[in-house]
Amino acid sequence: MIDYHLHTVRCCHATGSMDEYLAEAQAKGLQEIGFADHFPLALLEFAPQTQVTMNAGELEIYLRDVLALRERSDLPVRLGVEVDYLPGREALTGKVLARYALDYCIGSIHFLGDWDFTHPRYVSKYGAYDADKLYRTYFKTLQALAESGLFDIVGHLDVIKKYAFFPKNDWEDLLRETCRILAGSKICVELNTAGWRAPVKEAYPSEAFLRECLRLGIPVTLGSDAHCPQDVGAGLSQAVSLLKELGFSGVTTFAGRKRFVLPL
Repeated sequence: MIDYHLHTVRCCHATGSMDEYLAEAQAKGLQEIGFADHFPLALLEFAPQTQVTMNAGELEIYLRDVLALRERSDLPVRLGVEVDYLPGREALTGKVLARYALDYCIGSIHFLGDWDFTHPRYVSKYGAYDADKLYRTYFKTLQALAESGLFDIVGHLDVIKKYAFFPKNDWEDLLRETCRILAGSKICVELNTAGWRAPVKEAYPSEAFLRECLRLGIPVTLGSDAHCPQDVGAGLSQAVSLLKELGFSGVTTFAGRKRFVLPL
């Protein structure tokens, strides 16, 4: 019962104080939490249409606040960030991330070009795309994310399905190809429970992905992707049960960007 994907109000689309997130975690009996708010896109020289990350000037404050919360908490609190993978900006991303002493870094994809395909404001744009081509583009980008070596965890692996927009053709080969690259890169996969709360009503990643992760020895961790205090720990019991049912024996935790295994 760990939750490594908690946000803060600084990302401009979350509510509640960090102390409220911590109190919720304690009330639900979680063993460990980690804040992983959205890393400033400005530091990666990218300007989204809608503000969805903290401002560059807030990053140091965010880092200090998490460490201060850790100091006054009996519950282990890890310091993380969720960083957008932006093709062509790998060197810049690595240079910027090297400045900070983190416990872990989640790499996620929210943008294909300048389209924030995860944002409800831009859902209508799905209709302009061929679903099969869109999925191939997304997963090729995700493969590059894994191969970049920049991140410890891949966040919400198949979030392209968020609004239940699926390919017409079978895409099992793409799934297997992606998992082979994830295994080769030795990145950890997040079982993100927010998918159960999204229109798709399915965790990120799907059970098919998780089975392939298990087969290839890809480690997994857990996150609720909470953007409000009440979502801290949401779906974690279901996630743990699913992992046990599939045959996983543990989940991965992090400290100082080193991995540890917590038995299930």
